[in-house]
Amino acid sequence: MKTPGTGYATAITLAQKLLEQLLGDLVLVRVQLPIQLDNSMAKPAIAVVMPDVLRYTDRHPIPSEIFLLIEIADNTLKNDCETQGQIYARSTIEDYWVLDINGRQLHVFREPSDDGYVSQMILSEDSTVALSAFSSCTFCVREMLQP
Repeated sequence: MKTPGTGYATAITLAQKLLEQLLGDLVLVRVQLPIQLDNSMAKPAIAVVMPDVLRYTDRHPIPSEIFLLIEIADNTLKNDCETQGQIYARSTIEDYWVLDINGRQLHVFREPSDDGYVSQMILSEDSTVALSAFSSCTFCVREMLQP
């Protein structure tokens, strides 16, 4: 596995801290840890899941416990949007984001189906976004990107 670059590392840290700051004890933000999908395991950059770390002592989070998955794309945009998107949609992940650090955009995927996500938006760094599960908590895409 290729070692992530500094842009990737910065984006993952900024996103983690932002989500923890905004959502506090309402969620648990897991970084590069496994999740259990319907027929496989995955290790997204960030998984925002139901709180209580002890909830996951004997298993990994399952789709019904996942509020949001985020992948950070430096050179993996196509794979993250297409291949990973299909996998997450088939597993009924309701809210999936791909943060494109090179294009400074956020790809937001919602409404999962067996054929992929029905709703797909590309937001610029100046756009605001909210998790589907916490729609009153908005922030600017730029807050997850290095200056």
